[in-house]
Amino acid sequence: MMRIGPLRSNLLMIALSGALLVPAQDGGSPRTLFQDSLAITGGYFNFTMRYTNVMATDVLLIGLGGGIVIDHWLEIGLAGAWSTSAIKNEAYESYLQGQTSTDLHGLELRYGYGGVLIAQKSAIHLSAPILIGMGSVAYSYPRSNSGSDSDQRNRTDGQAFFMLEPGLELEVSIVKALRIGIGGSYLYTSDLELPDTAPDALRNVMARMSVTFGAF
Repeated sequence: MMRIGPLRSNLLMIALSGALLVPAQDGGSPRTLFQDSLAITGGYFNFTMRYTNVMATDVLLIGLGGGIVIDHWLEIGLAGAWSTSAIKNEAYESYLQGQTSTDLHGLELRYGYGGVLIAQKSAIHLSAPILIGMGSVAYSYPRSNSGSDSDQRNRTDGQAFFMLEPGLELEVSIVKALRIGIGGSYLYTSDLELPDTAPDALRNVMARMSVTFGAF
């Protein structure tokens, strides 16, 4: 009969103990970095108003968004915003008048953008939203040239651009399903390539207010 020495006996006991402990770790499933942090705990719908200044014009932007809440502190969704103010550029209007005899009454710059929204919530109700995506900017004027049919417009120049908008908001819970946030953000865009328009014309600090409905 083979005899097992004290050292080998101890090593065998340690190996058996380790083998017994392995199945106890969640049925043998491998551990993951975010194993306990990917539970969807709610969803939300968001309405925002942004105020900024573009080419010496006060601009109001309206935004909408929605998404899911993960582990009560991380929000991931889609959001977008568009300008609602008439943005004039006299330099660009003079540029066009030198090339056409068309009545350019009502010529203005319009833009909007949208993408993926990621917002992290802290314990003191600070929110740090980051919007990453694409946008579009264009000069246009009403087809009727009377200002009464502004929904149908002639586009003169336009382009798409990449955008990044980090922000910071202080949120107040009005009721369990309603939050109001006040803060600011900065809109960064890739360079614009429009005639007589600064490449960074849309880059600026924005004041913002948000109203969010949902389960958090």
